[in-house]
Amino acid sequence: MAVVNSTTNLAPEVQTYYEKVFLARGEYPFVLDQGAQKRTQASGSGRSINFTRRDNIVINADPLAEGTNPSASAIAASTVSVTLSEYGWATSTSKLVSLVGIDQNMKETVEQVGQNMGETLNRVMRTELENGTAYTPNAHTSANWAAGDVISGSAIRAIVKELELKNAIAYSDGMFLGKTNPYSKYNLLGDTAWLNAKTYSDVKDLYKGEMGELYQVRFILNKDVASQVGVASVAASAVTTYNTYVHGESAVGAFDLAGDKPKLYITQGIDSGNIAGRAAYVAWAGTYAAKILNSNWVYVAKFTAS
Repeated sequence: MAVVNSTTNLAPEVQTYYEKVFLARGEYPFVLDQGAQKRTQASGSGRSINFTRRDNIVINADPLAEGTNPSASAIAASTVSVTLSEYGWATSTSKLVSLVGIDQNMKETVEQVGQNMGETLNRVMRTELENGTAYTPNAHTSANWAAGDVISGSAIRAIVKELELKNAIAYSDGMFLGKTNPYSKYNLLGDTAWLNAKTYSDVKDLYKGEMGELYQVRFILNKDVASQVGVASVAASAVTTYNTYVHGESAVGAFDLAGDKPKLYITQGIDSGNIAGRAAYVAWAGTYAAKILNSNWVYVAKFTAS
C-alpha cells in the first residue's frame, strides 16, 4: 500500500507553494459558509453535535400582586442535531512530487483539486440553506411564478422586515447577510439605492466575493446557482427562478473535526499498485457539516432572471 504524506512531509519550499496554490483556488468558490457560526468538534467526541435552541419567553406585562413572587414557568426548547460527514476527491498524476519538485502539470493538478474542495463544501452548505424559509415576490408560488418576479429593493425590504419580526439577530454592524447569484446580481446593481462595496471597503472588513449592500443586507456573489422551474402546465409560471439566501447571525452553522479538517494530501511511494513508483496521487479529504440552526432566520428567496 502506498505511503500517505500530507504537505507537512514535503520539502518546506514545496509545502508552502502547494498549500498556497491549493488554498488560493479553493477559497473563492467556497463563499456560502461566510457569516455562519463556525465550530470545530474535538477528536473523540463523536460525530454528532447537539444544540439546544430555546424559544423566546412569552411576555407577561400584567403587574404582580403586591408581596407575591412571579409564577415559575418552563422555558420551551428544542434540540438541533448536526452529524459530521466525510468528503473528498482524488486523482493520479505521472509526476513524482519527491523527484520533480514544482512543475506546471502538478501545479495545475493541485489547483483543480483545490477548486473541487471549495466547490464541494460550498455545495454542502448550499444544500442545507435550501431548508430555510421560502420567499417569492408578489406572494407567488411555483404555480404562478411570473417572468417579472426579479430581485428588487422592495423584495429585500420585505425579507428584512420578516427577519426582524422573527427576532433574527443582525450582525455586529447591524446588517444581515445575502448570498446571491449572477442573475440577481445584474438586477441589484441597477437599483438606485445600491451601494457598491468599493465605497465602504475602507471602513468595513469585506467578505470574500462581497459586492455591496442594499437596505440593510450585505451581498456576496455565489456562482453555485440553485434554480427551479415553475409548473409547466401554467404558461405564466413556466419560468426559472434562481435562489438568493438571506440570513442573520447564529442562523447557520459550519462544523469540522479536529484532526480531520478538509485539506490537501499527496500520496506517493512504491507498492504492488505502483510498482515502479512512477505515479503520485493528489487528493483532498476531511470531515465537515453544515446546518441551519434556526430556519426562521434563513430566507430562501426565489427570483427570476428578468
